[in-house]
Amino acid sequence: MEDKDRSRVKNFSTWSQYGLLVRSPIEARMPVIESSVTQVAPGPSDADATIVSNEDVTVVHTLVRSHSVGALVLKSGYIGFYYPRRWDGDLKVNGVLATPGAIHLPVDDTYYVHGKERDIVGCVLPRTRFIETVAALRGVDPGQVALHERALELPPSASRQVRKGLESIIDTGLACDNNSISRCSSFDLTNAVFELMAGMYLYVRPEVMRKSGRVRDPARIVRAAEERFVEAMGEPVSLADLCAATGVSKSVLYLAFQNWCGEPPIAYFHKRRLAKARSHLLKTERRRGAVKQAALSAGLTELGRFSREYRQLFGEQPSVTLSRSVP
Repeated sequence: MEDKDRSRVKNFSTWSQYGLLVRSPIEARMPVIESSVTQVAPGPSDADATIVSNEDVTVVHTLVRSHSVGALVLKSGYIGFYYPRRWDGDLKVNGVLATPGAIHLPVDDTYYVHGKERDIVGCVLPRTRFIETVAALRGVDPGQVALHERALELPPSASRQVRKGLESIIDTGLACDNNSISRCSSFDLTNAVFELMAGMYLYVRPEVMRKSGRVRDPARIVRAAEERFVEAMGEPVSLADLCAATGVSKSVLYLAFQNWCGEPPIAYFHKRRLAKARSHLLKTERRRGAVKQAALSAGLTELGRFSREYRQLFGEQPSVTLSRSVP
C-alpha cells in the first residue's frame, strides 16, 4: 500500500445507538488492548462516540453524560493524548484533576478517566514516529525527547489550536464518510494529526519533561487489580485477593482506587460487573432468559439483587435495556 493511500481516512463511525455505547474501542479498530466504561452513580447511561482513523492514527470524540469511570489500555508502541473540552464537577484523568487547557498523556499506556458529564477529544498515534517528529522539529536527537506521563498545561493559544484542530479532523472525516470528494480528496489524516500534536508538544520545555518524574505506583496498583479481576472470569474476587495481586495493604489499595476511580475497589468492580451485564444486554437478541444469561455472564448470581441494583444504577430495568438491543 502506498503511503499516500495509507494517509486517507479508512474508518469513520459513530459507535452508539439510542445514546448508548454499543461498540467498544477495540471493535471500532482502535489500537487498544482493553477498555471499559463503569457507571458509578445512579442515573441514565448516556454516551456518544465518533472515531476517524486510518492505518496510522486515530482521532476520537466522546460525549459521556453519566458519572462513570472510563479505562483504556493502549497497545504497546502507541501514544495517546486526551483533551477534555468541557465537564461537570471534578474530572480526574489518571488521578490528576483536569484544568482548562490541559492535555493528558497515558501512564504506563493506561488512561483512567473519572467524572460526571464530560466532552473529550483525543488521538492515538505511533509513539516512535511521534518522538522522531518532535525531535526533528526541535533539531535534536530522538533520544533527547522524553515523553510525559502526566497532564500538560498549555498556553491558551496552543490549547485552542489543539481543540479546533481535532474538531476539524473529525468534521473532515464526516465529510469523507459522506463522500464529499472536494474536502476528502486532498485530506492527509496522518500528516494532519502529526503536525497538530507535534506542534503542540513544542510548547513543553525539555527540562520540564526531565524533571516531571513518573506517576507509577497508583497506575501499577490499579492495573494489577484490574488484571486479577479479569482473570477471575466472573468468579468472586475478595479484598484479600486484590491485596495479594497488587502486593499492597488494604489502605494503600483503597487510596489508589479512590484517587483514580473515585470508588473503593470492591464497589468499583461490582459496578464493572453491572456494566458488563448491560453491554451484554445491548448486544443480545430479545429472547426468554436473556436477562438471566446477561447477569450470570457477568458473575452476578443473585438475580433479584441484580435487577434491583441495575435499576438503581442505570435508572431502568434490565428488560428495558434488552428492548433497546441491536437487532
